[in-house]
Amino acid sequence: MRRKIAILLTIAVVGGACSKKDLLGEGSTAQDAAKRPSAERCGTILKAPADGVKISGSTVLLADKSASSFTRPNSDHRQDWLAKLGAHVPTNGTDLVAMGLFGGAVDWKFQKVTPGRSNDAARTQNDLDDARSCLIGDMADAIKSPPTKPQTDVLRALAEGAVYVKDRPGAKSLYIATDGLSNTGCADLRGADIGDLSAIPAMVSACEPELPKLGKDFTVHFLGIGNAAEGWSDIKTPQRTWLVTLWKALCDATGANCSEPQSAKPDSVADDNAALLSDEDVTMPKIINTPGNPTVLTVPASLLFDTDSYTLATGRSQDALDEVFKLLGALKYSRIEVAGHTDSTGTPEHNRTLSRQRADTVAGELLSRSFHNIEPKGYASTRPACPEFTNGQPDRAGMACNRRVEIIVYS
Repeated sequence: MRRKIAILLTIAVVGGACSKKDLLGEGSTAQDAAKRPSAERCGTILKAPADGVKISGSTVLLADKSASSFTRPNSDHRQDWLAKLGAHVPTNGTDLVAMGLFGGAVDWKFQKVTPGRSNDAARTQNDLDDARSCLIGDMADAIKSPPTKPQTDVLRALAEGAVYVKDRPGAKSLYIATDGLSNTGCADLRGADIGDLSAIPAMVSACEPELPKLGKDFTVHFLGIGNAAEGWSDIKTPQRTWLVTLWKALCDATGANCSEPQSAKPDSVADDNAALLSDEDVTMPKIINTPGNPTVLTVPASLLFDTDSYTLATGRSQDALDEVFKLLGALKYSRIEVAGHTDSTGTPEHNRTLSRQRADTVAGELLSRSFHNIEPKGYASTRPACPEFTNGQPDRAGMACNRRVEIIVYS
């Protein structure tokens, strides 16, 4: 009976109905790396993509090695991108496999072509299994390397990966293992209204000049979106959902086939070889409680409102208001001022109106919960909390800082 099952397995794999991985599961990348054949064997079955070497399709595997993939304050662990990417090493035969690490740019580690199929089914399967172990072992070595350019530019990684294989024949698959927290380029999220779905179309439009133009022969997969390593900003479920939506929208704008980005949290693995470059945190919007007299609760506008709106955003605004109610309930006060603030974009008249309307909305919510003696005010951009220009250039993080509602509580 076992022999019959083995024969059927071999027929199914060689006949192309499904791969051995499909039938038996993805397997363990750690086990694959550990059983890597000798360098001589790997060099025999894996070829450089030179002229005359047949290529049926291309797979690009990119791992985010920026600082937010390492734990802090002690960078002794990092996200296990090897497990995420190793599951997608192709096993069809004559596949070009290119692997790189990225921070602010891609550092390519290798590109190799897997062996073709032959009439000998057992030999074919053995070659493909060994090729997989060779590639995963090479990835395990490569992923220990430090990044070569600081910061995180996920969109650039996508573009460089696409350019790397655009002239190759056949289908092209890009797998990008990343938390999605870009902090440079057009998709710099440090100044983004994270959580505000209405802000995404404008971000995609702003990135149009940097988006690669891909066809339907490209398929793009993002793995691990919204999962920074321990010690970085806490990303709550609504914010993770927003990040997934953003990267799907950016991907769709390239014209490629884009799978729904995966947000499953990667495992953490020990890494005593970290040599981190500078990387700024993409902080998640949260309420800041500054005690004193007065006590000031600073609420980022994106927690309450959609872009250019004074109507409370469905869903996320209630969580923010509930936190405000809880904090205010613990305070003794004589009066409360609700101050609306905007950034400096837009006309002063529009900003004055919008800031006052937002203050009125929040004040109304407080009154509905029996808080009293409340005065709403709209300050537009006249009282910035952060500078909006650095060396004469707009600072989007500073602008996001200034889009806020302050609840000022006097004893």
